[in-house]
Amino acid sequence: MIHTPNRTVGISEESPITGPGLPVASIVIPAHNEGRVIERLLVSILRGAQPGEFEIVVVCNGCSDDTAARARRFEPQVQVFETPVASKTRALNLGDAHATAFPRFYVDADVQISASAIRDVATLLDERSSIVVAAPQAMVAYEDRPFLVRAFYRTWTRLPYFSENMIGSGVYAFSRAGRGRFDRFPDITADDEYARLIASPSERRSSPTSTFTIYPPRTLRGLLDIMTRARSGMYEFEKAFPELSANNNTDSLRSLQIIATTPSMWRDAPIYLGIMFLAKLRAQRRLRRGDTPVWERDDTSRQ
Repeated sequence: MIHTPNRTVGISEESPITGPGLPVASIVIPAHNEGRVIERLLVSILRGAQPGEFEIVVVCNGCSDDTAARARRFEPQVQVFETPVASKTRALNLGDAHATAFPRFYVDADVQISASAIRDVATLLDERSSIVVAAPQAMVAYEDRPFLVRAFYRTWTRLPYFSENMIGSGVYAFSRAGRGRFDRFPDITADDEYARLIASPSERRSSPTSTFTIYPPRTLRGLLDIMTRARSGMYEFEKAFPELSANNNTDSLRSLQIIATTPSMWRDAPIYLGIMFLAKLRAQRRLRRGDTPVWERDDTSRQ
């Protein structure tokens, strides 16, 4: 059994922890001060997993809380490594150095994903498939958030970027061929956008049958902060990798047209457009000042 402070999750005690053969996938989890949520993620994966089915690597980077101690409660099903440097891309690369299996998943510590969703996405990344990067569909758990936050996500989740793309925000996975397209993760904020656009639209896929859960901010200020970070990261990404823009099939003009021609979106759309406009202004101001993109973190979603 796996014991956590608030619950006990059943894992087969009849089979050895490391099952026969190789794991069917590696899961790299970068974690910076994620003591509040790391167990939620690990429980959600291990609850439906067979012993030894997944190789799980948690990389605690620059943590000043108990993230590592909480993750180590799941050893030996989970490997835990630590680095004093608070850097997500450094953690991704360190995790890669210890991971051995493909497909290879990269999962943020503050989301939730099941073993069945990992298996489902892994089937999309079969060695014989032309798909090289994939993810489950994202579900945003905004139902208990304040009205303005709900309004933003009700709009965002109906737009093409969310509904038609492999958004990769929180979870993405590479086949061996896909991961072979680059050596190390570049030192940028938008690692998910890099993962998405390293492949052409025909080479990436969002699973039609599985999901993972994103937990959004509980405040409008937190929402604005993470949207500013996302926009700043996009500017940084476009400057560093202009050649990958050809793989981007999202179109802000099309999104505006959808909003304009869909009356059911009109109540919520002003909130969405206002937040995105303010985030763009803040990101552009930082760009003009020459500021390095800041990893703006929202802790209200981790309560």
